[in-house]
Amino acid sequence: MKVYQTGGGILLLTKNEYTVSDKGEQITVELNSNFDFDVKMPQVDWITTTVTRSVSSHTLYYTIAPNETYDKREAEIIYYDRNDKSVADTLKIVQVQKDAILLSQKEYDITAKGETIEISVETNVNYNIHIDEENSQWIKLVQNVVTKSFKQDRLFFHIEENSEVKSRVGNIVFTSIESTLADTIRIIQEAKQIEEKHVKVYVEKAGTLKKLLNVEANLITHLEISGFLNGTDLRLIREMAGIDYYGNPTLGQLRELDIAQATICSGGTNYSQYGSSVNIDNIIPGGCFSHTNLISIYLPFNTKKIEAQAFFFSEKLENISIPDDCRSIGWESFSACGLISVNIPRNVSFIDKLAFNRCYKLVSINVDSENRWYASIDGMLCDKKQETLIYYPAAGKKIINIPNTVKEINEYAFYDCIYQEKLNIPSETVTIPYGIFKFLSGLSFIDVDVNSACFTSIDGVLYDKSVSELIACPRLKDEITIPDGIQTISPFAFYSCQNLRVINMPNSITMLGEAGFWGCNSLTDINFSDNITFIDDNAFWECTSLTSMLLPKSIAGIGDNAFTGCTNLTKIYINREEPPFIEKRTFYRTNGELVIYVPKGCKERYKNSETWRTLNIIEME
Repeated sequence: MKVYQTGGGILLLTKNEYTVSDKGEQITVELNSNFDFDVKMPQVDWITTTVTRSVSSHTLYYTIAPNETYDKREAEIIYYDRNDKSVADTLKIVQVQKDAILLSQKEYDITAKGETIEISVETNVNYNIHIDEENSQWIKLVQNVVTKSFKQDRLFFHIEENSEVKSRVGNIVFTSIESTLADTIRIIQEAKQIEEKHVKVYVEKAGTLKKLLNVEANLITHLEISGFLNGTDLRLIREMAGIDYYGNPTLGQLRELDIAQATICSGGTNYSQYGSSVNIDNIIPGGCFSHTNLISIYLPFNTKKIEAQAFFFSEKLENISIPDDCRSIGWESFSACGLISVNIPRNVSFIDKLAFNRCYKLVSINVDSENRWYASIDGMLCDKKQETLIYYPAAGKKIINIPNTVKEINEYAFYDCIYQEKLNIPSETVTIPYGIFKFLSGLSFIDVDVNSACFTSIDGVLYDKSVSELIACPRLKDEITIPDGIQTISPFAFYSCQNLRVINMPNSITMLGEAGFWGCNSLTDINFSDNITFIDDNAFWECTSLTSMLLPKSIAGIGDNAFTGCTNLTKIYINREEPPFIEKRTFYRTNGELVIYVPKGCKERYKNSETWRTLNIIEME
């Protein structure tokens, strides 16, 4: 603090230096004087006056812009007597630099032979380098330089030769010692290159495939088979494609399999630990090619059925040829495959609702126009009348335009839609199951045709037409004003809306549906309707930021696991004199210090309740 006085004149700053973060902020400067003064601003563009006043006792505001440079910066503001410049005081503003770890390249593609790479790191912080234990066996640091000022480091890492037949990925993580600042380099090394071996064979007698191969089975990369195959042969093909009887990886190199001219027959040994070779005539049996490394397969022309999990977790499978004779595609038959598109032939009459789940590269499902049971519209799978949307491919367009003919949306239609950002609902749609939007983790907006008789959208949130029920809030929403008149929050309405922090319920709401706020882990404040009567099962499952809440006297019941996993919830105030109905697990896995505050004189009523008596009950003052 400085005081300058000339003939009774006083100029007083309460603080002479401010240190501001690189993010910028508004600072408040308190200054007192008994005379009019002038201000000399510095010739910089990062300090601006927010509020000024010409009175003798002052509160002045300055906005400090974010520092986008990697050096700290300083400036001075001088306050002085306009009649006597010897009476002055100086305010110093120091803004720290923007901390950074700048990497010359974020991703490196390395050949199987390995090599040494040079990484340029520009930084003004002390940093550590971390490579996890598994990847440190093949990614090795040659030189490590730690810096204290902004400069360029040259680091060298040696990537060992990859002797395996599969590619591998590792991360090099740079972390600041002083803060949470971090950045990562991704190392992708290709698999050991192998010589392609193409084999074509005719199997006259099922079970004899191994005897007919003229080279070591594990070295074959492309195999074309005609003739007859049983469980013994399928077991060998699995081993050639990288997976053995017990589900363990093998050295098999088979990538492309063509069995279009073959016939699968019952008999032989079981093809896997869990797969029977009984009654598999003209069938791709359950789990037969699961977890293999196949990239492409042509199925037998006489295949009638693809059973459950037939290709489950064959992540490299990009191409599948399903024959015209096929009638059925079973549960999770292609789950977690690398398929980009699938053609459904004309005779398929059954496709399980989860047949293609977790196929995150799938762009389109294309149905033969002569198929009598299914149709496709813009890559979407629908029923033949195009009135039911059955499945939307995971890698389909980011804006989902539901066809105008669709009246109903299947409960698993959006099961894998993690990339989609907006959903447009046409006027004809009348049936939308609860919870179908919970899978759309990237959704920020729902729009409804104005001519819809059943639904409407307000600010991107889905409601029924009368705006009495809130059906679904997109998961990326960070704030919402619930309209007055809403009576019900539907099941899963705010499922995993992880950006929501505050919810204010209008007093029109009486019912909170099952899992209504499941996984809203940023939710800190919720103001309940004064008329809410029931909170359904799992309503606030793992809302880990909730610390306290007030339940109104209208509350009559709270469902099972309603607050399970609310690990920071320590105080619940209940204004109801009679204990609401609760389940034994309503407060399961909450904070061990949870206290229930009840109206004065009501503690015994709660303690006499079988489900409340185990909780810590305290009367409000």
